[in-house]
Amino acid sequence: MQDNQQPDPILVQLFTEASAYQSQGNLSMALVAYKRIQRQFPDFVDAWTNASVVLFDMGRLEEAMDMAVQAVELLPENLTAIHSLANIQQNLGQVEEAEANFQKVIELVESYAKNGSFAEAIAMYDILIEAQPNSPEHWMGRGYTKLRAMDLAGAEKDLIMTLGLDKNMALASWNLGQVQALQGRYHEAWPNFSARMRCDEWAPNRRDFGKPTWNGEPLDGHTLLIYREQGLGDTIQFSRFLPRLKQFGGRVLFWIHQPLKRLMAGISGVDRFLVDGDPLLEFDLDVPLMELPAILDVGISDLAPLPPPTLPEQQAIPELERPGFKVGLVWAGDKIHLNNALRSMDPHHFDALADIEGIAWYGLQLPKATELPNLPGIIDLSHHMNDFLDSAQIIRQLDLVVTVDTSMAHLAGFLGLPAVVLLAFKPDWRWGATGSHTPWYPSLTLLRQPTHGDWKSVVGELRILITERINSGNQ
Repeated sequence: MQDNQQPDPILVQLFTEASAYQSQGNLSMALVAYKRIQRQFPDFVDAWTNASVVLFDMGRLEEAMDMAVQAVELLPENLTAIHSLANIQQNLGQVEEAEANFQKVIELVESYAKNGSFAEAIAMYDILIEAQPNSPEHWMGRGYTKLRAMDLAGAEKDLIMTLGLDKNMALASWNLGQVQALQGRYHEAWPNFSARMRCDEWAPNRRDFGKPTWNGEPLDGHTLLIYREQGLGDTIQFSRFLPRLKQFGGRVLFWIHQPLKRLMAGISGVDRFLVDGDPLLEFDLDVPLMELPAILDVGISDLAPLPPPTLPEQQAIPELERPGFKVGLVWAGDKIHLNNALRSMDPHHFDALADIEGIAWYGLQLPKATELPNLPGIIDLSHHMNDFLDSAQIIRQLDLVVTVDTSMAHLAGFLGLPAVVLLAFKPDWRWGATGSHTPWYPSLTLLRQPTHGDWKSVVGELRILITERINSGNQ
């Protein structure tokens, strides 16, 4: 029953009887019972929806459609009713109408999942799969929803079923790789990660230079171009594998983002850095940066970060010279990121920390924030952060960096500096499914949402952590 208000006891009794008849297969009595409910409680949607299912099972399709249409009119976003209508239309040969309604169901299910109503979305996918058991889209949709609900075992089963129905579904392989990586099963994950380059979402990251793709064969003096794929943080994270390329006996060009060039200039294993606007030098093979773990068959024991780079002499920043336990804050990522809404938080969640004494607060948000948290004396340092070397010089002078899942987390980890990363309930694959630490960056502490969207609890944990560090004299 869908009514969230206190149900009428007569309605409860009638609906219980009707449902019992239906589950027992006594369709005639079930139909009589549902029609009785319709007369006494004409706005009760489930009586119309269930009657449409009963009539469908009885082969009375036209009557079934009338019932389903009435249910949809009463509640336009009733997933069960829309699906019932689509199923009836399909069996009546109304193919276009059926497809439109099936698509509407999928869109509504997706909206449930995005809002964190995972159980409701999964239940609807159960109905879709029962109706169309050979649809790889339905299996993948349910698998991805289970992934977002952090039911990793269930997600893996559904995604494997998806690939059994359509082995070429790239998005299913990519999602399966995420499931495996969240569990630290990297040897299994990397081959599935390769499917990302066939996904529509990855279209902006594809490059075709007209050269052969490098697959790990000896370079024998040839020149290899490694090109960045995604965000700045990904480039920092995967740069740790570059020194291992020298064993292949070639010359390495690394095409990176301009803001990273000064920071990463000293990384070993690279003969020449390129950024947008530079002339593209001659090379023989190319490979995207995030393919290196698959080529090198990287496992957890191979994730040790590079030694922190030697940075130029630090320049004094007057705003950082005040007393106190210095904490820098980042609360949002790049808006173009597909999951930015999940990984980012309202800056005013930090307002709950305003009464902690002895802290000098700093805003590190880029682009420059239009609104800062309401914290005493907070200073925005974004105007000093022209590139990642500038940002590195700033956070070296802080006692703690607090950030959501952005490139700032990678920068702090790359430098070996203490930082706290605030993670969404379903974190990005690189942070693992559980635990407060990561082998990718030993200096980071991870705080995770206990439920979808619950930043309040995360900030509560952050409060305890900051207080403990201040009390321990870690200043």
